[in-house]
Order: sequence, then C-alpha cells, then structure tokens
Amino acid sequence: MLLAGHLAKVQGLKGEFLFHSVMDEPDRLEGMAGLVLAPPQMDLEHGEAASPARPVKLRSFRWHQDRPCLAFAEVPDRTAAETLKGWALWMPEAAATLSEGETFRHQWIGCEVFIGGRKVGEVLRLDPGPAGYDMVVMRDLRPGRTGQRDIPYIKAWWTLDLPNRRLDLDPPEGLLDVNQVGS
Repeated sequence: MLLAGHLAKVQGLKGEFLFHSVMDEPDRLEGMAGLVLAPPQMDLEHGEAASPARPVKLRSFRWHQDRPCLAFAEVPDRTAAETLKGWALWMPEAAATLSEGETFRHQWIGCEVFIGGRKVGEVLRLDPGPAGYDMVVMRDLRPGRTGQRDIPYIKAWWTLDLPNRRLDLDPPEGLLDVNQVGS
C-alpha cells in the first residue's frame, strides 16, 4: 500500500474531511478501489492492514479553497468523522502510475549510498519534508560514525541505480555532519 495522505480536519456536518495529500494528484482518488483508512501510527507500506484499519469507498471528492475535501461512504456525518481525524488514507500500489524516472519511496529502502565511490550509508526510509521535498534518512556507515543522517532529496545531488540498489550522492561539503542523531 502507498500513503495517499492524512485526514487533516473535519469539514462541515456531512462527514467530509480536509485532506493533507502526499500524492501529486489527489483527484485520482476519485473512483479508486482498495482504499484503506488506518490510524496515523499504523504503517501499511511495510505491513498488512489489521484492525482498527478499515477499507473505505470514496463518496465524494471536491476542492475546498485549494485543498482536497473527501467524504467516505462509511462515514455519514460529522460525529462519525470526528473519531477518524488524523487517520491516514492508503491506496493500492497497483493504482499508482509513475512517470519515467520516478520511483516509490519504499524502493529506496536498503539501497547503499556512495560518495565518490566510497560506501557511506544505507537508506532507512524517505520522509516527507515540510518544505515539499523528501528527506532521505540514511544509516551512517562511515568509519567511526553511528546513527542516522537526514539528507534532503535534491535531485541534482542524487543518482539512483535501482537495479543495483545503489545511490550516488554528491552533497555540499559538510552536509552529512550537520544533522547528527545518535553519533
């Protein structure tokens, strides 16, 4: 499953939600089968949906002040919606389409990271960043280092060789030492 976004706020009395989307085209959710709502701490990217996660069907989709606004057939009113505020909406990976050169976040997990031909780390995950780009969370494998580094995904810095599970990184000098956690 792929994370589509989070139910940010209940909108009105008819069980609608303002939606914080992490996908490029949230209007593609309209008519999509296989959607699942899950509590925010439940990760369906790496595990199966289990209770209290539940399958849902989109009842309506519209834009409200430049934000997606969703309603589900299983959520008839505001009272039912209030209990789901903050929950995550997941979609089947098969429903997603990628343009040439695009990848899913989960495909990066476990890839080895190299700088100048030297292995420096391994990707733990990609997190959405507040500035609109992903943060690559890397386990630091440099000699004498431990912990993880959060490195912005700036396309010009990264070269991905997915078949060989390899990433070449060309960061600005000192970037890997800026955000030290647990070292």
